[in-house]
Amino acid sequence: MRKMKWLSRMAHIVNATLRALVEGYTNPGGTEAYKPAPAYAEAIAAILAFLISIIIVALIGLWLWNFSVVPLFEFARPAKSIFQILGLMLFVSIIHP
Repeated sequence: MRKMKWLSRMAHIVNATLRALVEGYTNPGGTEAYKPAPAYAEAIAAILAFLISIIIVALIGLWLWNFSVVPLFEFARPAKSIFQILGLMLFVSIIHP
């Protein structure tokens, strides 16, 4: 349960940062009168946050697999790319809902 709170908080921080980035890109400098954020700014920020979080989790998973699982178990081979880790994550999420 604690892990979920941490992940939720991290996702919120990444989403808020990317939302601010998108809003700053659509209204650079802030010299003109304040304009409300475009309707698509929230969607772009959510998509970017999702993609960045998937990449970060895959990179951490690749490192953990190669430096923790492979030395401990003889039958495990090193992963060569993050796509193998993404496939493993997808497989585990399908098997264990």
